Amino acid sequence: MFGKAELERLRLQKDLLVLQSELNRMVLAAELQRLSSPELWRSEASRAVRNRPLLTAALGIGAGVMAIKALRQPGAVMSWLGRLGGTGSTLVSLWNLFGRK
Repeated sequence: MFGKAELERLRLQKDLLVLQSELNRMVLAAELQRLSSPELWRSEASRAVRNRPLLTAALGIGAGVMAIKALRQPGAVMSWLGRLGGTGSTLVSLWNLFGRK
């Protein structure tokens, strides 16, 4: 059987775990609210453009080409995306194979 001291210690430990859980819920809610704000996404996008202008330009050009192809031939874009996914998968596999040294 448990003595009074052990039961009190377990009760305090339970209360601490409940408080930690409530704190984690509050932190998660605050992060969700921050992530849903448009200001965050605008600042992140502008920081990405400042830090990596060439990558941002390449992604913009790629998105533009995809949009134009989607408007002209919707079926061709899906075929192209499938090939891109297969190639990307192969490249990731090769990266993992040679990167594990």
